[in-house]
Amino acid sequence: MPINNIFKISFLISSLMLLSAFYLEYFHGALPCDLCITQRWFHAAIITYSLIIIFIVKLISISKKLLLFGVAILWLSSSIAGLYHFGIEMSFWTGPDGCSSNIDFSKDTLTYLLNKSPIKCDEIMFEIFGLSLAGWNAFTSFFIFLLTNVFLLNKRLIKI
Repeated sequence: MPINNIFKISFLISSLMLLSAFYLEYFHGALPCDLCITQRWFHAAIITYSLIIIFIVKLISISKKLLLFGVAILWLSSSIAGLYHFGIEMSFWTGPDGCSSNIDFSKDTLTYLLNKSPIKCDEIMFEIFGLSLAGWNAFTSFFIFLLTNVFLLNKRLIKI
């Protein structure tokens, strides 16, 4: 497979994931929490990186493996962010204080509530086949990371 196609696939999948998130937000009311927005930034980085490489891959003399390594790291980062958020949703661990639905009632409760995001990271806003969007992001991103590594480690699969 030509290396350019790998970046086109990466661009396409990340774009579809980001557009799906915006679609669910604007047409189905699945408002994003702070961690959802963080995951969107990873996809914006993947889209930008892939698009740049698509246009300049034949013009530069940088190692193609180094370029693949870069996109693999971005996909792994997206997967880790999704897994972290999924773990918070499933109560495997706690998230940041400003992103949790736990309220500490004290004399500063009003100030605390005004500084918190109205959308909670530990509440699932939308599920597909029983898995939250954060879970799907973690799964898909890790799958693309593994696929990228297959191309990275097998010289016969990459054509320049």
